[in-house]
Amino acid sequence: MNKAELIAEVAAKTGKSPYMAKKALNTVLEGIAHGLKHGRDVDLGPKLGRLRVINRKRKRVIKKNLVGKYKDSVVELHRRHPKSVRLLGRNRDLSEDPQPTIVHKKPEPKRVSAIRFQIARPSFRGRPNIPIKRT
Repeated sequence: MNKAELIAEVAAKTGKSPYMAKKALNTVLEGIAHGLKHGRDVDLGPKLGRLRVINRKRKRVIKKNLVGKYKDSVVELHRRHPKSVRLLGRNRDLSEDPQPTIVHKKPEPKRVSAIRFQIARPSFRGRPNIPIKRT
């Protein structure tokens, strides 16, 4: 669902104009951004969870198959943007009728008995059409 669909949904449920719904949605999003900017957690309710600003550690990764003179290179991740927003309390089913999660165990692979086989090899040495010289 994008922002326009969300505005249309809010306008339909509240009975207000789309302009007022857009204004309300923008106010809510600005409030969330303001709280996160000042280091506060934003609680979105028991169903959704909380938004929290986290600091990501710098991480060095070897990138392979790059274009240019050097094919392998060490790249630092999270250097330019060390802060990120994380949603705490995920893995919740937000549908109308939540169903329990079913986890299937992987079946054990069937064991195959070792089959003995022989490799066919010629009994002669050398080319088949040339007679063997014996001295």
